[in-house]
Amino acid sequence: MKTLLGKRGEPLQELMNFCVVVPVFLAMGFSLSFGGGVTGYKTFYTLFPKIDTTTTKGAVKSHNSLVQGTTISSLNLGAAMGCLSTMYLGNKLGRRRTVVLGAIVAIIGTILQCSAYYLPQLIISRMVLGAGLGMMSSTVPVWQSETSKVHKRGHHVIIDGICIAAGIALSSWLTFGFSKAPTTSSWNWRLPCMTTGILAIVVLIFTFSFPESPRWLALKGRYEEAREVIAIVDDVDPQSEHTEYVLASITSVNEASAESASFSSLFKYGKEKMLYRLILASATQMFSQMSGSALITYYSEQLFSTVGLSHDLSKILGATDLTFKLICCSIPFFTIERAGRRRLLLIAASGMSTCMFCLAICGSQVTDDNLVPAYVAIVFAFIFVAFYPIGFLGVNFLYSQEVITTRYRAPASGISTAVHWLSAFVVALTTPIGFTSLGWKFYLVWGSVALSIIPSVYFFYPETTGLSVEEIDQVFIDSPNVFSTVSLAEQRRKEKAQGVDLLEGRVEHFAEEGKKAEERHEQALVDSRV
Repeated sequence: MKTLLGKRGEPLQELMNFCVVVPVFLAMGFSLSFGGGVTGYKTFYTLFPKIDTTTTKGAVKSHNSLVQGTTISSLNLGAAMGCLSTMYLGNKLGRRRTVVLGAIVAIIGTILQCSAYYLPQLIISRMVLGAGLGMMSSTVPVWQSETSKVHKRGHHVIIDGICIAAGIALSSWLTFGFSKAPTTSSWNWRLPCMTTGILAIVVLIFTFSFPESPRWLALKGRYEEAREVIAIVDDVDPQSEHTEYVLASITSVNEASAESASFSSLFKYGKEKMLYRLILASATQMFSQMSGSALITYYSEQLFSTVGLSHDLSKILGATDLTFKLICCSIPFFTIERAGRRRLLLIAASGMSTCMFCLAICGSQVTDDNLVPAYVAIVFAFIFVAFYPIGFLGVNFLYSQEVITTRYRAPASGISTAVHWLSAFVVALTTPIGFTSLGWKFYLVWGSVALSIIPSVYFFYPETTGLSVEEIDQVFIDSPNVFSTVSLAEQRRKEKAQGVDLLEGRVEHFAEEGKKAEERHEQALVDSRV
């Protein structure tokens, strides 16, 4: 089996991240922020006057806010449809072909959006683009988690969140820069619009240079190919004990779930507790958008405007805030395997809920003569984006894949990622209306959702750090009920850690005995010479 530049093991994973994962999630982040970033362009709202909320007032502005929200959020609706399509395509086509199909659809959507002159074409183009992004964003994390080593799985999938943040920041600065272009032509928004299509072309070129998921291959009965991929990914011999053990584990889990292999079993509690696991995956993705983060992603400029800042200052601060968000993405990258998934989720939720309530308080105190609360609000907006990536920009994609068994991972990923996009759709659709109707009170909604994350994670989210996807699967099967899963997972993690420590202790003991024997032998030689 050939791979790009003949790479194996960790170098192959790093190359896959660079050539496929990075462009997919850069495109996702860029597209999420781009629509809201150009709605204030004069060349944009004069071409599409029904979404003009810059020069309109009163009832007309309220109506246009609804149309603007619908137009911007059409990307998310299309993405949700793309994600749901992978419920069938993911296991039918495999991980690589599904990603390639998504890239082709995204390229078509980009072409349609760049050439739009009428509002219906703009909406349709964003839906098509979203469908392609949805197919890629729901499949790539599955592909990653199924081709990563246990101790590297977290780092590899966290890269998704870092790239989303990078795409959002890139879009924010590009749209700010092009807004200053002295032109009456629409090229100032059509040119940066091409970015998503260019990234999709990169994905299209490189995807087949990397191996298919060994777990999907085994699911389809292609065991020899699966064996070869495991050997390439882990950089071992195809006939080694390690390869045999991993393949046997995958096969065992597939056989155990074969009895309930119908699609409807995904929505049943049953022995594998698939409904519980699907709710965990979907709720994680919902929380990632409904906790206030999507508010900053889509309408960062409007966020700062509501606390009394000028248009240009709001746009600059919005872009700076999203760039700071990118920097903070390094926190989970370095802590995910040490702190664990649960702890990061709890820390993030605590910080986000506090910041959203503080934003509401600051917004309520701003007057034309008193802008001090507005500047305090800026601080809390920056603190919010420091907390958000700790638990919900990468960790959400990782956890949603880990808690689902191989047989259902593709369809469940389609559903959970669709929830992610649908939640973003709701935020994008309601934000213009919310800012217009509620003002600062709008932050209370997101603060309440963020606060609800804390008890949800504490009582129902088992820790998955340090366990293979097959071991995680066994935790759910062995757990007597949903309330016992968290404690059982912690028990299994401790047992595995103790087993590793015991093995390391034995190795150290044998090494020490060998060293002593060597010293005795050398001393005997010295004595014999004497």
